[in-house]
Amino acid sequence: MAPSSRPESITGGCLCGAVKFTINFPEDAEWPPSLNGTCQCTMCRKHTGSILPQNCAFPTANISPPLKENPAYKIYKSSSFAYRGFCSTCGSSLTFNYDKEPEHTEINLGIIDEDVLCGKRNEASAWDDEYGHHVPRIGGWGKDICSAGEHIYLENSIPGVTDDLPGKKWLADRTDGESFTGKLFDFKKGDSKGS
Repeated sequence: MAPSSRPESITGGCLCGAVKFTINFPEDAEWPPSLNGTCQCTMCRKHTGSILPQNCAFPTANISPPLKENPAYKIYKSSSFAYRGFCSTCGSSLTFNYDKEPEHTEINLGIIDEDVLCGKRNEASAWDDEYGHHVPRIGGWGKDICSAGEHIYLENSIPGVTDDLPGKKWLADRTDGESFTGKLFDFKKGDSKGS
Protein backbone atom coordinates (compact mmCIF):
# COMPACT_ATOMS: atom_id res chain seq x y z
CA MET A 1 0.00 0.00 0.00
CA ALA A 2 1.41 3.42 -0.98
CA PRO A 3 2.14 5.87 1.83
CA SER A 4 -0.33 8.66 2.39
CA SER A 5 0.58 12.07 1.04
CA ARG A 6 -0.08 13.50 4.49
CA PRO A 7 0.11 12.16 8.04
CA GLU A 8 -2.91 11.58 10.22
CA SER A 9 -0.85 12.93 13.11
CA ILE A 10 2.65 13.90 14.17
CA THR A 11 4.28 13.77 17.60
CA GLY A 12 6.63 15.89 19.63
CA GLY A 13 7.82 16.70 23.10
CA CYS A 14 10.48 18.18 25.31
CA LEU A 15 14.00 16.89 25.91
CA CYS A 16 13.20 14.95 29.11
CA GLY A 17 9.84 13.58 27.94
CA ALA A 18 7.73 15.23 30.66
CA VAL A 19 5.77 17.07 27.94
CA LYS A 20 4.62 14.91 25.03
CA PHE A 21 1.89 15.69 22.54
CA THR A 22 0.27 14.64 19.27
CA ILE A 23 -0.90 17.04 16.59
CA ASN A 24 -3.81 15.52 14.68
CA PHE A 25 -4.65 16.32 11.06
CA PRO A 26 -8.29 15.60 10.34
CA GLU A 27 -9.29 15.43 6.66
CA ASP A 28 -10.15 19.15 6.56
CA ALA A 29 -6.85 20.21 8.19
CA GLU A 30 -4.43 22.17 6.04
CA TRP A 31 -1.43 20.20 4.77
CA PRO A 32 1.28 21.19 4.66
CA PRO A 33 0.71 23.80 7.35
CA SER A 34 1.22 27.29 5.92
CA LEU A 35 1.53 29.37 9.10
CA ASN A 36 5.22 28.58 9.24
CA GLY A 37 8.10 30.97 9.64
CA THR A 38 11.20 32.16 11.38
CA CYS A 39 11.62 35.04 13.79
CA GLN A 40 14.88 36.81 14.54
CA CYS A 41 13.61 39.05 17.32
CA THR A 42 15.75 39.08 20.45
CA MET A 43 13.01 37.52 22.60
CA CYS A 44 12.59 34.49 20.30
CA ARG A 45 16.35 34.04 20.14
CA LYS A 46 16.73 34.26 23.92
CA HIS A 47 13.77 31.93 24.55
CA THR A 48 14.94 29.21 22.16
CA GLY A 49 18.71 29.65 22.32
CA SER A 50 18.73 29.65 18.51
CA ILE A 51 19.85 32.36 16.09
CA LEU A 52 17.01 31.34 13.74
CA PRO A 53 13.99 30.17 15.74
CA GLN A 54 11.29 28.55 13.61
CA ASN A 55 7.68 27.97 14.60
CA CYS A 56 4.63 26.57 12.89
CA ALA A 57 1.08 27.39 13.99
CA PHE A 58 -1.36 24.54 14.46
CA PRO A 59 -4.99 24.60 15.63
CA THR A 60 -4.84 24.38 19.42
CA ALA A 61 -7.82 22.00 19.36
CA ASN A 62 -5.77 19.52 17.27
CA ILE A 63 -3.03 19.20 19.93
CA SER A 64 -3.59 16.40 22.42
CA PRO A 65 -3.44 16.15 25.28
CA PRO A 66 -3.95 19.89 25.81
CA LEU A 67 -0.55 21.33 26.76
CA LYS A 68 -1.94 23.48 29.57
CA GLU A 69 -3.21 20.32 31.31
CA ASN A 70 0.34 18.97 31.67
CA PRO A 71 1.80 19.97 35.08
CA ALA A 72 5.31 20.23 33.57
CA TYR A 73 4.15 22.71 30.92
CA LYS A 74 4.59 26.26 32.17
CA ILE A 75 4.13 29.61 30.51
CA TYR A 76 6.07 32.85 30.65
CA LYS A 77 4.26 36.10 29.80
CA SER A 78 6.99 37.56 27.60
CA SER A 79 5.04 40.62 26.46
CA SER A 80 1.71 42.37 26.95
CA PHE A 81 0.21 40.38 24.04
CA ALA A 82 1.88 36.94 24.06
CA TYR A 83 3.27 34.13 26.17
CA ARG A 84 5.79 31.34 25.66
CA GLY A 85 5.58 27.76 26.88
CA PHE A 86 8.38 25.62 28.24
CA CYS A 87 9.00 22.42 30.19
CA SER A 88 9.57 23.19 33.86
CA THR A 89 11.62 20.00 34.27
CA CYS A 90 14.22 20.23 31.49
CA GLY A 91 13.69 23.82 30.31
CA SER A 92 12.90 22.95 26.69
CA SER A 93 11.38 25.86 24.79
CA LEU A 94 8.07 24.60 23.39
CA THR A 95 5.52 27.14 22.20
CA PHE A 96 4.56 30.71 21.40
CA ASN A 97 0.98 31.99 21.72
CA TYR A 98 -0.70 35.31 20.98
CA ASP A 99 -3.30 36.18 23.64
CA LYS A 100 -5.76 37.28 20.93
CA GLU A 101 -5.42 34.01 18.97
CA PRO A 102 -6.03 31.16 21.43
CA GLU A 103 -7.24 29.00 18.54
CA HIS A 104 -3.63 28.64 17.31
CA THR A 105 -0.51 27.40 19.09
CA GLU A 106 2.88 27.99 17.50
CA ILE A 107 5.09 24.95 18.07
CA ASN A 108 8.87 25.36 18.05
CA LEU A 109 9.76 22.94 15.25
CA GLY A 110 12.84 21.55 16.98
CA ILE A 111 10.58 19.73 19.45
CA ILE A 112 8.87 17.64 16.76
CA ASP A 113 10.03 14.02 17.12
CA GLU A 114 13.06 12.85 15.11
CA ASP A 115 11.13 10.10 13.28
CA VAL A 116 8.60 12.68 12.12
CA LEU A 117 11.22 15.13 10.87
CA CYS A 118 13.87 12.76 9.50
CA GLY A 119 12.03 9.45 9.00
CA LYS A 120 12.35 6.16 10.82
CA ARG A 121 15.82 4.65 11.12
CA ASN A 122 16.22 1.58 8.89
CA GLU A 123 18.84 -0.38 10.84
CA ALA A 124 18.33 -3.44 8.58
CA SER A 125 19.83 -1.46 5.68
CA ALA A 126 22.64 0.19 7.66
CA TRP A 127 26.29 -0.07 6.67
CA ASP A 128 29.70 0.95 7.96
CA ASP A 129 32.56 2.57 6.11
CA GLU A 130 35.48 4.89 6.86
CA TYR A 131 33.03 7.70 7.67
CA GLY A 132 31.15 5.77 10.32
CA HIS A 133 27.82 3.99 10.71
CA HIS A 134 25.22 4.99 8.10
CA VAL A 135 21.55 4.39 8.89
CA PRO A 136 19.16 5.26 6.06
CA ARG A 137 15.80 6.82 6.88
CA ILE A 138 12.35 5.84 5.69
CA GLY A 139 9.65 8.48 5.39
CA GLY A 140 9.61 11.66 7.41
CA TRP A 141 7.63 14.87 7.06
CA GLY A 142 10.40 17.39 7.81
CA LYS A 143 10.44 19.05 4.40
CA ASP A 144 6.68 19.63 4.50
CA ILE A 145 6.65 20.82 8.11
CA CYS A 146 9.84 22.87 8.10
CA SER A 147 9.65 24.81 4.82
CA ALA A 148 9.29 28.32 6.20
CA GLY A 149 7.27 30.67 4.02
CA GLU A 150 7.91 33.88 5.89
CA HIS A 151 10.47 35.54 8.11
CA ILE A 152 10.07 38.36 10.60
CA TYR A 153 12.47 40.71 12.37
CA LEU A 154 15.04 40.72 9.58
CA GLU A 155 16.32 43.95 11.17
CA ASN A 156 18.25 41.54 13.43
CA SER A 157 19.53 39.30 10.64
CA ILE A 158 23.16 38.23 10.64
CA PRO A 159 24.85 39.17 7.34
CA GLY A 160 25.80 36.10 5.35
CA VAL A 161 24.09 33.78 7.83
CA THR A 162 20.39 34.60 8.34
CA ASP A 163 19.77 37.41 5.83
CA ASP A 164 19.08 35.46 2.62
CA LEU A 165 16.16 33.16 3.40
CA PRO A 166 13.60 32.21 0.73
CA GLY A 167 10.09 33.61 1.14
CA LYS A 168 8.49 36.82 2.35
CA LYS A 169 10.45 38.94 4.81
CA TRP A 170 9.62 41.84 7.11
CA LEU A 171 11.99 44.24 8.86
CA ALA A 172 10.04 43.77 12.10
CA ASP A 173 6.59 42.24 12.64
CA ARG A 174 4.14 41.69 9.78
CA THR A 175 2.17 44.75 10.87
CA ASP A 176 5.17 47.12 10.77
CA GLY A 177 5.61 47.70 7.01
CA GLU A 178 5.62 45.97 3.65
CA SER A 179 7.22 42.60 3.02
CA PHE A 180 10.19 42.15 0.69
CA THR A 181 12.07 39.25 -0.89
CA GLY A 182 15.64 40.49 -1.40
CA LYS A 183 18.49 40.71 1.06
CA LEU A 184 18.12 43.30 3.78
CA PHE A 185 21.66 44.54 3.19
CA ASP A 186 20.91 45.25 -0.51
CA PHE A 187 18.73 48.19 0.56
CA LYS A 188 20.21 51.68 0.34
CA LYS A 189 18.72 54.80 1.91
CA GLY A 190 16.01 56.13 -0.41
CA ASP A 191 15.97 52.89 -2.44
CA SER A 192 12.76 50.87 -2.34
CA LYS A 193 13.97 47.73 -4.10
CA GLY A 194 13.82 44.30 -2.55
CA SER A 195 10.31 43.25 -3.40
